[in-house]
Amino acid sequence: MKKETTAYAAERPVWDKDDCSIRALAVATGVPYAAASIAFSSIGRRLKKGTELSLSVKLHEEMLGMKRIESAEGMRLEAFLMLATKGSFVLHKSGHAFAVVEGVVHDWQGTTRAETTVLRAWKVTEGAKAKMEALAKMV
Repeated sequence: MKKETTAYAAERPVWDKDDCSIRALAVATGVPYAAASIAFSSIGRRLKKGTELSLSVKLHEEMLGMKRIESAEGMRLEAFLMLATKGSFVLHKSGHAFAVVEGVVHDWQGTTRAETTVLRAWKVTEGAKAKMEALAKMV
């Protein structure tokens, strides 16, 4: 399983924490942290608090038009990675979110393993990427 941690080492505000959903969205869509943070804050994410799954669903599916991959739910990460060799994805496991880009896991070192169970998965669509890029230009 290939992992990349440099994207998660990017600067972020010291006054925020529990921001894995923001980092996952930023990495998966290729936008700066600030743009992803604004997107989540606009729908009610509170600073210094983890992001509720319902907010991720609202942002990813309803606002950005990402495709939810229901067949991945309950799948082991190693199996998902064999199918996700192309494209960008935001994944949720129990209590945590991370990104997969071109089959590579983007997360903190050691927090995801091959046996991790995928709870939710969304594929980043071209439309979602365009919306996030447009938002990034305004930041």
